[in-house]
Amino acid sequence: MPRKKKFDPERALDEAMDVFWEKGYKATSVQDLVDRMGINRFSMYDTFGGKRELFLAALDRYRETQIDELFARLEAGSREPAGLDAIREFFRRLIEVCSGSDGWRGCLITNSAVELAPHDRTVAKRVSDHLQRMEDAFRRALSHARKAGELKKGSPMRDLARFLTGAVVGLTVLAKTSPGRRALERYAATVLGTVTAYGP
Repeated sequence: MPRKKKFDPERALDEAMDVFWEKGYKATSVQDLVDRMGINRFSMYDTFGGKRELFLAALDRYRETQIDELFARLEAGSREPAGLDAIREFFRRLIEVCSGSDGWRGCLITNSAVELAPHDRTVAKRVSDHLQRMEDAFRRALSHARKAGELKKGSPMRDLARFLTGAVVGLTVLAKTSPGRRALERYAATVLGTVTAYGP
């Protein structure tokens, strides 16, 4: 009969996620992780595997706890069609995530894209899937906006979706430099202004 764990694995994973988010993969040591998670090395290896396995689990946890919520309205579907308001809300919430009370950490997936994706296929696949999901969500929202008369017929949906996706990456990288919340808000306003220029 397996022994009952004396700690909450989900809480420990949340703590590990925060360490990787704050410091990056390479700068995070196993000792950093066990100190923050409040467990010993044996428990970490027994539950999550090594540092890399824990990092991949933390990336998945980040998607579940941050990204899924961030995308919720964009991906709401036909019952609550997303349009330009949903895209504006997405950027507002993104700024909250990137510049919250825990500091200027940017986005864990974008951070990982810069640090690891060029030489780690597993991380690169997670990053690629995330960016494709974002582009698809933006494209659907833009299509809803066009049907609602918020954008002109013939507006370049794919190009605008890719532009918004690239802008999100740019904003999250900028956030790592601690530019101040107002700077991020102005950046987002410029991005959204470019999209609304295709309005009727």
